Amino acid sequence: MRLRRLLAALVVWSLSAFSVPATSAQVLDTLLAVIGSRTVAASDIALARALGAYGFVRSSAPMRRADIERYIDVFLILQEAEQIGVRVEPVETDRAWAAMVTQAGGEATVQRWLDAYAIDRDWARRIVEQDVQRTKFFQERFAAFVVPSDEEISRALGAGEHDATAREQARERLARATAERAQAEWLEAARRRAAIRILLSDGVAIPPPFPPP
Repeated sequence: MRLRRLLAALVVWSLSAFSVPATSAQVLDTLLAVIGSRTVAASDIALARALGAYGFVRSSAPMRRADIERYIDVFLILQEAEQIGVRVEPVETDRAWAAMVTQAGGEATVQRWLDAYAIDRDWARRIVEQDVQRTKFFQERFAAFVVPSDEEISRALGAGEHDATAREQARERLARATAERAQAEWLEAARRRAAIRILLSDGVAIPPPFPPP
């Protein structure tokens, strides 16, 4: 399945490079970016959006450069997660898949969608698994090392009396914000090290090859 999508993407890229109309090929896929030796097709991003994975909101709206940028960030995160050994247990994937199916309207709805657009179920499950891995990477690589001090919590809450619940909520907010900044800084450095080519110009949008279920 991945090979067929890649070939379709390369057809579109080749035809556009030689100014030959590619309307029929674009129905299959469009090449949107290259990260090192890895290609990113419209279907890769459309599937992540359709599943509500990788931090995307489910949407059938046209895909823009910001969507490609987000996908690239997740690709770099997943690449690093593999290198440092962040693993996902099958039960975690099963749980995440079940949650996605419920949010999408149930098993029958999801299966009809997979069949209608010839989307391989294993491909979709792999995206869900990687989304779990993305979340675990954030927790294990950044959030686990952030421990706000009592002084920082008190400063964030401001003057007055605050109970244990309020302090715990403030601690969680501070820890997450600090971890998110650390991940953003890491991503900025990772992007500088990576060979990235985005093939969609600013201001241009393309329709996704398929909608969400």
